[in-house]
This record gives sequence, C-alpha cells and structure tokens, in this order.
Amino acid sequence: MARSRKRRKNDEKASPDLTPMIDVTFQLLIFFIICTRFKVEERNHQVQLPKDEGLQSQPSVPKEQISIYCMWDPAAKANNYVVAIDARGRKPVENSYATLEQLVIFPGDSSAQIREKKILYGQIFENVVAATEAYITKSGAKIEKLEISFAVNAMEGASSGTAPWMFVSLAIDASAQINKNREAKGLEPLTVTFKFADALGAFKK
Repeated sequence: MARSRKRRKNDEKASPDLTPMIDVTFQLLIFFIICTRFKVEERNHQVQLPKDEGLQSQPSVPKEQISIYCMWDPAAKANNYVVAIDARGRKPVENSYATLEQLVIFPGDSSAQIREKKILYGQIFENVVAATEAYITKSGAKIEKLEISFAVNAMEGASSGTAPWMFVSLAIDASAQINKNREAKGLEPLTVTFKFADALGAFKK
C-alpha cells in the first residue's frame, strides 16, 4: 500500500516541455540577425568642432558696457562729462563743461536767465547723447549696459563726494534719449545702472 501511494504522487508531478520555447528563441534570434542592419561609416567621421574658435572662425563681438562719468570739481563747482567703455579709453565730451550756477534755476532768476540756463542744459544734453552714441558706434563692441558714475573719485567712491543731482539727472535724461533712439532703430535698449566704488575699490551697484 505504501509503495502504490508513492507511485501515484510521482505520477502527478508534471514537467513542462521546453522544446517549443527553445525553438521560438532560436527563431527570434535568427530573425533579429537577419533584419538588423549594421551601418559602418568609413572615412566619414564628422567632429562637431566649435565654429567661434580657430584660424578660419569669425571672432565673436565682445560684450561691453558704456560708462558716462560725471567729472565733478568741488573746488570750481563745475562739472564736465567723460565717456568710456567701462573704465577704458576715456574721452571727454566736448562742450559739456558748466558750473552749478549756470544750470540751477534760482528763485531770483529773471526770465532771460532761466531761458539761458535751459538752453545750456539742452546743449550739454545733446552733446552727451551724441558723444555716447558716437563712442558706441566707433567702438564696434556689443554694448549691453550703460552705467552712470557720479563719484568725485571713482576709486574712493561716495566717501570722496558725489556730483550734484543736477548733473546726474542730466546724464539720466541723456541715457533715456539714447535708449529712445536705439528703439527707433530697432535695437535693444541698454540697461541703465549707477556705479560707484567704496574705499576698498570694490565696485557696488
């Protein structure tokens, strides 16, 4: 009786037939071997080299910033303007010299004096605009920012004193006109910022 029970248990165990699965595996292998196409490029290896470097490349235009300096003289109480690419190649703006008394309108001024001061302000304004635009054109650089420096000494910063707001506001008006002219020509306006340095020579904006 015990032997018959063991035989029945062994007979009930079924083992799968792996032959069909092996056949399918070989068929898939043969299929992929036949259908796969190996493309070999001989002597046609193209390397993606940078186009802005090398002997035959066109040099990229440097990105620079134009600076308008208020050159305030506390002793003479006068100011004139200087234009530069950042701090390089400073060029004085012609006919931009004026004293504070020549531009500030006082309560006791006559109509003729007020008119003369407004005319002088307009002349200096136009000279600063023209000089800045001419400097940008002649530099050939890609100008993206316009900075107005109004410290008496750019290295010492605000501790050395600053130009009166009359002259700073004239530079602001000039920068607004420059951007207006650029937009009329379809150019991007320049970002206008103020720049001065502290006693350690570290620039702050």
